Amino acid sequence: MLKQIQTESIASSIHNKDLLEIMCTFLNTKDHANFGQLAYVHGRIFGANEEISTRLAAAIELLVLSFDIFDDLEDMDNEKEPWMQISPSIAMNAASLLYTASQSILSEMDNGDQLLKLSSRLSMQAMEGQHEDLANSADTEEKCLEMMRKKSGSLIALACAMGTCCGRKDPLPEVEQYAYQIGIAAQTENDFRGLFSTEKNDIRAEKNTLALLYINRQFNSHSEDLLKFFRSGKTFTEEYGTLEAYKTKLFNAGVIHYLNVIKQIAIQKASSILDQLPLQADQIGILKSHLIINNKKGDEKTCKKS
Repeated sequence: MLKQIQTESIASSIHNKDLLEIMCTFLNTKDHANFGQLAYVHGRIFGANEEISTRLAAAIELLVLSFDIFDDLEDMDNEKEPWMQISPSIAMNAASLLYTASQSILSEMDNGDQLLKLSSRLSMQAMEGQHEDLANSADTEEKCLEMMRKKSGSLIALACAMGTCCGRKDPLPEVEQYAYQIGIAAQTENDFRGLFSTEKNDIRAEKNTLALLYINRQFNSHSEDLLKFFRSGKTFTEEYGTLEAYKTKLFNAGVIHYLNVIKQIAIQKASSILDQLPLQADQIGILKSHLIINNKKGDEKTCKKS
């Protein structure tokens, strides 16, 4: 249903067959709709009907896909994605179209003006966070957490807040507050996985992630060894032989424990705010199942891998 709404929105305005084919290829890479699901669930919880909630979810998935493409083009990673295998200028143009299509769907909804204002504010906040990430200016833990709040938290806040507004017709500040914390938790998990990725440039570029900032403080000899490894240009298998040996080094350096603590603090903050919402306990439980339990599942995977 989401892809049908997305395709119809694009096809109604775009008549170039080559461009339409590119757009469909990009859309078909999405095998999940996490942000759209958050928008849909918040819409339904706060009183929006199924049709409105579904159209909102479709719009938000288009927006988030455009941001994913921009992010990959800016970071020059995730080379397997179709937008990384064509001309960057064509991919950038297609991503701009996806973003514009998302705004077009929003503008046609009953409270379109309000949704567009939310979309603009939170999208610009995410772009500001992306700039700070690209500029590598977050050189302290505090600055890094703020960058993560903007870059990742703003997009989750966008999905949750817009879904809420479709039901309530007015914003609920607590929704954005817990969404930011979920964004920090998700980005922390993503940064951890980035330590093992062969497609991410973060390690080679020595980007100021929480992990690298922690290691740079060189609390022990293991941290010193990791810094030398990151700067060597080697893969972790070349340096440590096996994945398990590399994980052991990260564990001994304290990186895994540190990132898990940061993540759990963010999740606990989000949970506390959720408990204060003017909703019934079962409704809060539904929101938590989509926001927090999914994060904890990711944490369990991390622990198993570690």
